[in-house]
Amino acid sequence: MKIGDLLTALSWRDVLDFVLLYVMAYGALRVVRRTRAVPVALALLVIGALAGLVRWLDLIATATVLRYFFDSFILILIVVFRQELRRGLLLFGQRLMPHRAVAGHRSTVQEIVTAVDRIVRGGVGTMIALQGRMDLAEVASDPGRAVDAPVRADLLVALAVPHPANLAHDGAIVIDGDRIVRAGLVCPLTVRTDLDPRFGTRHRGAIGLSEDSDALVIVVSEERGEIRVAYRGEISAPLTLGELQDRLDAFVGARRGSESEGARSTDAAAAGGRP
Repeated sequence: MKIGDLLTALSWRDVLDFVLLYVMAYGALRVVRRTRAVPVALALLVIGALAGLVRWLDLIATATVLRYFFDSFILILIVVFRQELRRGLLLFGQRLMPHRAVAGHRSTVQEIVTAVDRIVRGGVGTMIALQGRMDLAEVASDPGRAVDAPVRADLLVALAVPHPANLAHDGAIVIDGDRIVRAGLVCPLTVRTDLDPRFGTRHRGAIGLSEDSDALVIVVSEERGEIRVAYRGEISAPLTLGELQDRLDAFVGARRGSESEGARSTDAAAAGGRP
């Protein structure tokens, strides 16, 4: 059959079927890429190819064993890829949620930048998460302590400084709009295997939180004094204070002309920060 005849024979259902398969495969690859699930996925593909070869060669005993394996295939996928499935469903749910502008204004951004500057100068590390549409307490390993206070540089610095009376300094500070709503939030750690070996728990937690939510997470390295931003599973190269302010302006919508422009600005801020 010629290619032209094949294309003519295709119905809209065939095209839709192909597109849906492509979207599902692409989505699955995006979820499992750069994680420990990649070798497992490759192993499952090899087993699938082996099953086809066994059936073609009519090897009855081996085919029987593989048939029992594939009878439990869905359960195996759920067990092996439970973290990746959870992340994929979270990302899918984010796309279904109606977009809203993230509350905040220039004074909030300036307070955050001032606090980060003072934290870096003080040789302290911290994480500051700007909450988007998702409640970060729902995806955290531990929601930490509830706070209800305006965003002020002095308070952000106080929450970041290690002190016997400040048990929340190791976790993330959560900002929702122009309010500090949580402190000491314990972030889920990323399972990515391609990260800089110098990244410790703080950086892995920032990336993990950004993977499981639509938050933008500022992370300050205690050892190197570097400022980075994690968003949608990506972490930026070290930023200057001016670059940090640009990222925050884009996220909170301080330069937003409309909701749609703000969404594009937020995505651009994350994409521009990939190392």
